[in-house]
Amino acid sequence: MATATVPVASLLDEIQAAFGLSNSELGRLFGVSRQAVDQWRSRGVPGGRQEKAATVAATADLLSHQLKAARLPGIARRPASAYGGLTMLEMIERDRHRELLERVRDAFDWAAAA
Repeated sequence: MATATVPVASLLDEIQAAFGLSNSELGRLFGVSRQAVDQWRSRGVPGGRQEKAATVAATADLLSHQLKAARLPGIARRPASAYGGLTMLEMIERDRHRELLERVRDAFDWAAAA
């Protein structure tokens, strides 16, 4: 019996769904237009942006496993003192995505808190 192949969602789809972003907002995270995002969906994320996409997707994945998914878009838009008064999305827009991932990891590192 053959099994159906399930298409794997792209990193862009994961990021967009987790943070509740429009195509324009998704483009803004990467400093491109929504039209560029549409091109990336068909052609793939350009090499120069793949690390950022993977890091942002890892952040979204970590948050979605630790928090209720429905709350994530609001949390990502709320300024936080941990990010110098910026939102998570502003951190990503300002290419501080690696710093954001580390701060999120640290926030959920229960062993360090003990």
